Amino acid sequence: MLDSTTVRRGALALAGVSGALGVVQLRAQRKLLERQRALRTERTADDVFDSDSIADLPPAAERYLRHAIAPGTPLARRIELTMDGQLRLGGRWLPFTADETLAARRGFIWRPTVRFGFGLRFSGADFHIDGTGGQRFALASLVPIVRSSGPVINRSSAGRFLAESVWLPTSFLPAMGAEWEGVGDRRARVVLPDVEESLTVTVDEAGAVESVETLRLDGDTGEMRPFGASIERERTVDGLTIPSRLEVGWGFGTDAYEPFFRAELRDAFFH
Repeated sequence: MLDSTTVRRGALALAGVSGALGVVQLRAQRKLLERQRALRTERTADDVFDSDSIADLPPAAERYLRHAIAPGTPLARRIELTMDGQLRLGGRWLPFTADETLAARRGFIWRPTVRFGFGLRFSGADFHIDGTGGQRFALASLVPIVRSSGPVINRSSAGRFLAESVWLPTSFLPAMGAEWEGVGDRRARVVLPDVEESLTVTVDEAGAVESVETLRLDGDTGEMRPFGASIERERTVDGLTIPSRLEVGWGFGTDAYEPFFRAELRDAFFH
């Protein structure tokens, strides 16, 4: 049987470990907030959308941008999102809530809280900002479980940023440095500044996005793999029409398709 002294020492030791972990996580949270604040310096430009500025683009690109951006809409440089969804880990789909900041030509930071039963959860962030990517996640906001960075993560997170830029259609304008190439009547390929890969956008006859796809570096295998999203629903906010429900997966467009992310937007604010 444990005596009172042993119990007291054990409790003090546990409190010390918890305190140390808390300090580590507090520092990590501060760094994430600093990164988010860096993106939030991006503000709407003085210019507004002029449909004549895209008249020379490939048909699918022109149709998409005319559908996604109403004439006279201010050229937003940032979007703030909140979302609900499911994330597949192993064979389980786990519910999450998240917020995200995405800025044209800069990057994104996605901050989810994922629940996996018995009152347990993990939270943190996945980000790509000014060429640097990373992942920081902790169990119960205390115990670090994922901390990833380096050249592989930088390139992989750039692929995610490229695909998620569909939430900020102004970032696909030539005025923002985007370069388009036609791939048929319903498809066009776009390259964004400082992102190595291209994004193929598929639209319907009205210009609504049906899917986006790219080649993205898989951080687990080190291989370039097809990666993309199917757009199931859209929403118009302040003159900008964006996906509001989507499914994302590796092996997109192939027999090896593996969906791992489903989300629906709650709120979207442009800046």
